[in-house]
Amino acid sequence: MASLALFPLTQPSFLPSKPFKSNVGFPPSSPLNQRTSHATPLNCHKMYVPGNEASPEAKAAKNLHDFFNYITVKIVSAQLQAKAWFMFLQVRFAYCKRDFEWDNLKRLVFKMVDESNTKLMREYVQETGK
Repeated sequence: MASLALFPLTQPSFLPSKPFKSNVGFPPSSPLNQRTSHATPLNCHKMYVPGNEASPEAKAAKNLHDFFNYITVKIVSAQLQAKAWFMFLQVRFAYCKRDFEWDNLKRLVFKMVDESNTKLMREYVQETGK
């Protein structure tokens, strides 16, 4: 039987002494691990992004939030517009068929025509009677 010799593995000198831990996809374990708008020290394991503005993650989150709001408004607007047209047609038909007072309309039209004819006759008599 062959024997295996086990040698301790040593880390090459060009690798950092602490392994890199990625929090991608997971919330930070404490508020101290969150990126702030302040400059990141050079000894940090994260990349340095110059500038005094929000972090790239914060900018991306804001842009995605705005994008989702935009898409939601477009969808709801289209649904409401389609629903509004359908409701408009229904209400117009129902009002015309059930609620509009056709008898009242007929009475008002006759009254207006009668008053208008009386006014025109008076004006005619005044102009011809001089």
